[in-house]
Amino acid sequence: VSGAAYRYLRNADIFYQQGLLHEAKSLYQKALEESPMFSTPYYRLAQIVHSDGDVDTALDYLKFACLTDDPQPEIAQLLQKLGTQYLQNGAYDQATVAYSLILEHFPDFPDKDTLAYSTGILLTKQSAEPQHTLDLLQSATINYPNHPDFEQASYLIGDLQTKNNQPELAVATLTNFILTFPDSQWIAEAQLARGSAFLALNQNREAIADFTTVINTPIFPATLKREARKRRDDSAWSVYRVSDGLPNNQVQAIAIDGNFIWVGTSKGIMQVDLTDNSWQPIIDVSSTINQMFERGPINVRAIEATEQGVWVGTMNHGLIYYDKIDQTSINYTVSDGLPHKLVYDVQVDELNDEVWAGTFSGVVRYRRAIDTWVQYNREENDLPADDIVALAITPVTVWIGTSQSGLAYYSRTEDLWRSYGTFEGLEQIVGKSIISFDTTVDRVFFTWYNRQRQLNGYTEADLRGFESVSEEVSRGTTGPLENIQIAVSDNELWLVTNEDVYKRGRYSGKWDQIAYPTDRLGSITVNCIKLGDGVAWIGTSNGLAQLNTQALTVDQLETSGQSEEEVVPVPEENFLPEGVETQNE
Repeated sequence: VSGAAYRYLRNADIFYQQGLLHEAKSLYQKALEESPMFSTPYYRLAQIVHSDGDVDTALDYLKFACLTDDPQPEIAQLLQKLGTQYLQNGAYDQATVAYSLILEHFPDFPDKDTLAYSTGILLTKQSAEPQHTLDLLQSATINYPNHPDFEQASYLIGDLQTKNNQPELAVATLTNFILTFPDSQWIAEAQLARGSAFLALNQNREAIADFTTVINTPIFPATLKREARKRRDDSAWSVYRVSDGLPNNQVQAIAIDGNFIWVGTSKGIMQVDLTDNSWQPIIDVSSTINQMFERGPINVRAIEATEQGVWVGTMNHGLIYYDKIDQTSINYTVSDGLPHKLVYDVQVDELNDEVWAGTFSGVVRYRRAIDTWVQYNREENDLPADDIVALAITPVTVWIGTSQSGLAYYSRTEDLWRSYGTFEGLEQIVGKSIISFDTTVDRVFFTWYNRQRQLNGYTEADLRGFESVSEEVSRGTTGPLENIQIAVSDNELWLVTNEDVYKRGRYSGKWDQIAYPTDRLGSITVNCIKLGDGVAWIGTSNGLAQLNTQALTVDQLETSGQSEEEVVPVPEENFLPEGVETQNE
């Protein structure tokens, strides 16, 4: 430091002591012009502006002071005061800067252990520099293992390792934390962080187990439960699109065929081999069907697969049958006996060797043994309408759903069509727009849309339809209400809408809501759902979504230690479909 700088400093200090701050500031700045690495003038300037309430400028002066050759201890004291002020005002970024300067430039500062922990914990609230924060907290836990903040820092280290792309270290760190501090106030956060680390390692089953633990632990906060549910649901999804071999992202029909799946889109069909949980498109078979017509790809609306072949309902080309044995395709059109070239749905009745198709101009029954097509329509058979958009086949009845005129069923024993309404036991709430069907051994299920009342829902009826229970799912302006699809297994009932997926144990009555992976799917329209072995396949306007249902169900039960009937939904969250808790009057 030059002699001139010292003279400016002494004179400035005299003005400062006399309260002549303007004159003092001028001389302190002249001292710095003479010797830029002189720490004391920076410190004095910081004191002056701080006394005027300018905390940010004071911090800037102290930054320069810390870079000089010999920063004085009083600089650290003022930095600590600034950090405290920033904290009180919620300015965590600036507080972290102040504290970090102390740790870096003043190794002998008192209470450095507390400052190290508090600075590291503050840094975790920011997204920047995770490695610096990680280094700081790891150093604090090594040097000061008996500090009160050691427990929280131990969890945060694991969380930072996850965020810093070190999932293996994160799993080890967080597992140790969970075992060491089972009653910690951060145990839920640690489970969430470890779940995310498992996801990064593609260990989805372990991840789902961690997320489900948080969901099913009653004492954990509702906000963490919601985050756990979101992460759990997201981890169970896979999404397939054109880049994975689909002809188009608009998936409108699905058929499960043993180890294969058939996917129908607005621009063709694709057969996929799912052996060993892999995804292998079979181009040759798909091309045989897709290239049948010169005018371009087929718009697939329905698919039904059997051991011998695959039936495909199309928008403009009627029915297509692909024979697996001969590897040939046949096209059935209006000239063959179809009522219309637009086929909404197709169902195979293997017991009676029949194929039923719902079209724009009625329903048709193809009796294969005698190669005969039998048409049923509104004019001749008293159907509610001719636009048959959905079908369901049972041993005693054939159900049809129309786009705006309700539903009816065909009695095999009577060889007669009957309307289905309130007289037959159907509840009043059911809408006239029938969307989808599914059946079990003794029940028939269908979804509907009530245009007049602006609501949708589903109905469960006995095999003949004489007793039913209808439940409302959503109403109002929650999006296109006509997009509601149903699928049923022996133990579960699934509903999908554009916003959510709902799963219910058929006998427990407990609902679970499963969110879509919106970061991958975006805003969607749902077109269909099929249940496979531990998998739910959902056709959407933005690709084919696969949900690992087996992992969700098994891990939920294993983690909670309860039977399926005993699993209790999270009380803090209302994730049930609207109106499903009680029967509608």
